[in-house]
Amino acid sequence: MKLILLTTAMALTVATAHAQPGRGGGPPNPDADNDGKVTLSEFKAVETVRQGRMFARLDTNKDDKITQAELDAVAKQGERNGRGRRMGGIMRLDADKDGAVTAAEASAMAQRRFEMADANKDGWLSKEETAMIRQRARGGPGPG
Repeated sequence: MKLILLTTAMALTVATAHAQPGRGGGPPNPDADNDGKVTLSEFKAVETVRQGRMFARLDTNKDDKITQAELDAVAKQGERNGRGRRMGGIMRLDADKDGAVTAAEASAMAQRRFEMADANKDGWLSKEETAMIRQRARGGPGPG
């Protein structure tokens, strides 16, 4: 458990250094070296930061797992505060179907998301391919 926590903390530290905020305070720019290509490691760095924020917000009992009960409690709290959130899709990350999403399961999804987004299978994401990810995350079919 300590090894997992240490590894996660180190990954978050490295990812935070690379995942600089986007223009106007938007999402982080995944192209850390600004070469016009988002590599798998750059993509995972941004995803690690995003997932760290997700776990900090949703893992209310701090057992390194997100359960449906925790999601329901956070959603109910959000409704009381007038800030309801969509969180239904998070449990789809539960690969072993044990009723909880771990950081490892969330990280594995990042790899699959990268592979699905890399439409031409060249090993990196173009601006168009990253725009497609953002569009799909918003619930649309994506550009094109």
